[in-house]
Amino acid sequence: MLNLGYGVRFSMSTVVSRLDWPVNSNLNYWWCGGSVLLSVMLLQLVSGLFCAFPFLHSCVSHGLGVMVEGGPGPLLEGFSLSLVHFVHIWGASLLFFLLLIHIGRGVYYGSYSKSPLVWSVGMVLYLLILVEAFLGYLLPWHQMSYWAGVVISSIFLSFPYVGDHLYNFIVGSYVFGDLVVSRVYCLHVSFGFVIFLFIVIHLLFLHEFGSSNSFNSMDSYSDSVFFFKGYFYKDIFVILSVFFFVIWLSSYFPWLTSLKEGFMSPDFMSTPVNIKPEWYFLPFYAILRSIESKLGGLFLVCMVFFLVWLPSPMWFSCAFNIFRRFWFWTMCFGYLFLSILGAMSPSSVCVYVSFFVYLLFIYSLMFIKLFDYFSDFFVWLFNLIWF
Repeated sequence: MLNLGYGVRFSMSTVVSRLDWPVNSNLNYWWCGGSVLLSVMLLQLVSGLFCAFPFLHSCVSHGLGVMVEGGPGPLLEGFSLSLVHFVHIWGASLLFFLLLIHIGRGVYYGSYSKSPLVWSVGMVLYLLILVEAFLGYLLPWHQMSYWAGVVISSIFLSFPYVGDHLYNFIVGSYVFGDLVVSRVYCLHVSFGFVIFLFIVIHLLFLHEFGSSNSFNSMDSYSDSVFFFKGYFYKDIFVILSVFFFVIWLSSYFPWLTSLKEGFMSPDFMSTPVNIKPEWYFLPFYAILRSIESKLGGLFLVCMVFFLVWLPSPMWFSCAFNIFRRFWFWTMCFGYLFLSILGAMSPSSVCVYVSFFVYLLFIYSLMFIKLFDYFSDFFVWLFNLIWF
């Protein structure tokens, strides 16, 4: 028998019975994100392992970022222009696109208020995937990835008292070289398995406390269907569509997101005019450079994650509240604008505008969270102004 209450305990029999777990009958395609994300993560793990087998890097023997047969030689020697390589690249972009939709859906429908543990583990997962993606971005060892590593690693030097020791511990020497790439390679491979461990924890908590829905009824099983009967085939259809889309992009547009600096060996003596990371790092990059202090920029980024993580004592959905809906879309606009600013050259105007847009983004997020805590006051204020 399947216990539907909070007395469910983690055991092998519980895990085996997950396909028959009851879920709400009013879920739509926005709730396919979790299954698709898990499938894309599996795709990244498998393609990453195939990329890891032939990996060979030596700054001395190969030359940094030298191109072999039109492909990134040090990254995939023997696998140049491999479809697996391009699937791995496009899979990373698709993974972050789906992650943003998944998190945005949670904020829009107030999913974080129903199961704070699920939300907290999910935020840890997002941070781990960001670190994993940055480590993978360094591995091709071209002009852009090298200087991106130099810029990000220099943030550790801004920590008082322990900055120098922390930098030397992470980098292993005074300059980026073979030792750094070896460490990054080991961490990139290891982090993939750590991420899957947290995915399992995330799913166990999800099935312990139940999934949210567009109405977010606290009684999750009052109107439910079994997952295998109601949603399994819908998820399979979306997953197969996503896989075909990734293969199509990898086959016809393999270098679409690549910059010309990605085909150049690192020049240790010349910093690129505009260091432009991958698109999913652009908002954070714009925030980091919006303030002179590196430690201050890191604090601003941490503020974003803290506010997104912040749980709520009550459930409120943007679908039923015009105030929350307005601030939610303002927040989305701010995130998109930060991405555009992060891709621009770091002029003084761009830096000032980035800081202003960051304030707009962070205040929008704060208003969404504050509404959860002071909802009665906001309703009273609305009635006072409107009537």
